[in-house]
Amino acid sequence: MRGAPLDRKDDLTTRDEESDPLAGEFEPFRIDVEPARDSVRVAPVGELDLATVDKLRAEIERLRESGFARIVLDLRGVRFLDSTGLRLVLELDAAARERDQELVLIRGSDVVQRIFEVTRVAERLAFVDP
Repeated sequence: MRGAPLDRKDDLTTRDEESDPLAGEFEPFRIDVEPARDSVRVAPVGELDLATVDKLRAEIERLRESGFARIVLDLRGVRFLDSTGLRLVLELDAAARERDQELVLIRGSDVVQRIFEVTRVAERLAFVDP
């Protein structure tokens, strides 16, 4: 029956109508920056992954170039961290050590912290309490 209108919705449920605990409106990735006298707190919010690592890398480099020798990377707002996000944190730590600067991290959620623990790099990094 080609061309017949499909107006029947008796037993049809669209994905938008289903209850999905992971669905929801998430805000886009952003980076909050709070400079202090001797340090700067950098707080990425959202997913730190292949699509966003370059933004964070550029922001931290900009802050280093502007004179901040101590950067506090606050991971509490990170919902997801993939291998590129982990690699960025390790690169930032290595760069800080090479430049005689300091990178400290504020722990993220259990999901984010698990990445550091499973890969056994948590003990290499300087985590601090907020």
